[in-house]
Amino acid sequence: MKKNKGYTVIELLAVVTIIVSVTGIIAALITQTLRGSSKTNITNQVAQVGSYTASVITNTIISAEDVVAVDGNNVIDCTQNPTGSSIELLISEQEGTVLYQCANDTISSNSASLIDTTRLKIDTNTPSACYFTCLQQNNDPYTPPSIEFGFTLTQKSDTALFENRESAPFTTSVLMRNYQPK
Repeated sequence: MKKNKGYTVIELLAVVTIIVSVTGIIAALITQTLRGSSKTNITNQVAQVGSYTASVITNTIISAEDVVAVDGNNVIDCTQNPTGSSIELLISEQEGTVLYQCANDTISSNSASLIDTTRLKIDTNTPSACYFTCLQQNNDPYTPPSIEFGFTLTQKSDTALFENRESAPFTTSVLMRNYQPK
């Protein structure tokens, strides 16, 4: 009898098919891992910037003495619960005022943006994209007002891939601790 030392075409095709299948599965797993990692990075970035922005505004509200204006309209007291896309707070007579404003896809503090506008923006597609509301118990202008504010931060991206898009709402209410009624 004669010994065959080679492989048949069928055996070679079977091995190639198995190698291609395993390679395809591995490539799909690597792609999914990279996409998930990208989504996690973007989610963390939006959460960190949103939390930072909310904490800056919160700290200012806590130390403010009075609300000067909401949406450009002077405020005597907040019993009417004025709402708008900007709020001006009196920090003190010596330090002056701080204006927080939602405009041009960002939140600014005295015209300086609080977010990195090259990567993030205020989501203007939502009804409450960015707002400030001054709340005070009716008929009692001497109680400290509470400032509620909210914004929705989103990834600035034109891509349709889900892993490159993230949006997160941020809403809080802060009591003015140093309130000095007029």
